[in-house]
Amino acid sequence: MLFLFNTCSMKASMKKLFFLFVPFSVLIACVNHDLNKTFDCSLSDLTLDVSAIAAATSCSTTDGSISVIASGGKQPYVYLLNNIAQPSNEFTGLHAGIYSVGVTDANGCDTLLSNIMVMAKDFSFTTILGEDNLCLGNNGSVTVEVSEGNPPYQYKIDNGEFTESNIFTGLSNGNHVIEVRDNIACTISLNVTVPRGTTGTSWSSDIQPIMEKSCALSGCHNGTTRLDLRIYSNAKKHAAEIKTLTRNRSMPFDGTPLTQNQIELISCWVDDGAEEN
Repeated sequence: MLFLFNTCSMKASMKKLFFLFVPFSVLIACVNHDLNKTFDCSLSDLTLDVSAIAAATSCSTTDGSISVIASGGKQPYVYLLNNIAQPSNEFTGLHAGIYSVGVTDANGCDTLLSNIMVMAKDFSFTTILGEDNLCLGNNGSVTVEVSEGNPPYQYKIDNGEFTESNIFTGLSNGNHVIEVRDNIACTISLNVTVPRGTTGTSWSSDIQPIMEKSCALSGCHNGTTRLDLRIYSNAKKHAAEIKTLTRNRSMPFDGTPLTQNQIELISCWVDDGAEEN
């Protein structure tokens, strides 16, 4: 008896059978942090520039302004003042103070300009910033110098109390709010950004051991189904994404979660330029 087989149907059936026998762990490994899905913002040409700053007429008025111009990237843009979304690139109704301004584009890339000063005609100030160059500690600093106005002045930072000291030390990199108050109770807020200095975090001593122990697991970033993150060139290429995914704790997908210190070390290494050191 002669039997005729539909070879196309056989191939399709065999594919289905193969799929059924693929280990479930292989199918789900790493699916929530595929390093090749996100736009690489290191390639973006998004820029932001300050085009004009207008001083407030006095310490107590809200008539200062900042204007910025964004270009490059992918429109539409979203503008931010002190990390709060704004309807346009013209920031008006401002007290005297220090501000950060930013823009985010449709690719999810952003750029930020920190420590933009809006003076008052009767209240001028300057700041001296010291870098925070400790990864697992804080040694940034801010010194505020006030001229004109109505001395003596008092100062406080974040949730602290007003004191006569205008020097703040032991600060983490990032945003801090310093308030300055004069002797007629006029207060201005300075949204100061302490810069990140180079921390010297090491690929070979600090980062590669984390990749070997926590990220290069069976079926996940060990070179079998995903990029081998134990190899420096692979980790370097995807450094920004690794920082993002470890900070939001979606990486590693399986195994023991990273400690906060390990997450900070990865961030410091990336911020230092992801060097092979």
